[in-house]
Amino acid sequence: MGVVENRLNPACAPGVRGPYIVMVCADMSEAEAVGRSLSELNTGCLVSYCRAADVAVSPPAGEVALFVLATNEGPETIRLMLEWLRRHWPRSPVAVVGDAGSGRHEMVARAGAAAYLIRPVPPHQWRALLQHAIERMRSVAAAREG
Repeated sequence: MGVVENRLNPACAPGVRGPYIVMVCADMSEAEAVGRSLSELNTGCLVSYCRAADVAVSPPAGEVALFVLATNEGPETIRLMLEWLRRHWPRSPVAVVGDAGSGRHEMVARAGAAAYLIRPVPPHQWRALLQHAIERMRSVAAAREG
C-alpha cells in the first residue's frame, strides 16, 4: 500500500489533524506541486496515495477539505472511487486530473460531480483550488457551530 504524508508543511507533524488534502497520484511530481501550493497557503496537510484502492484500505482520519484523483487508472476505477467517496465523504469536493483529450475521464468526473483539471495543472490553479476548498470547509464548520 502506498501512503505518503507530505512533510513540506509543518502542519503535517505527527498527530496534527487536518484539514487534509487527499491525493491519489501516479506521478509524485504532481503531489509535490500540490504540497508546495499548500505550503504557500501555510495551512493543511497533504496525504497522498499511489492507487485509488489504497484510500479505501487506509482512509484518512479527520476532516478532508479536498480529494484529488490524479491517477492514471481507467475511467471505471475513477467512477467507482467517486461513488465510494460520495458515500463516505458526501460534503468533500473532488477534483479529477487527466490528460488533454481524455474525454472518458472527463465525462466520468463530471457525472460524479467532480471538477476536471487538465495536466499539467499550473501552480496558480492548484493554489486557487486548495484555497477555495479549505475556505469552504472552514465556512461549513463555522455554520455548524453557529
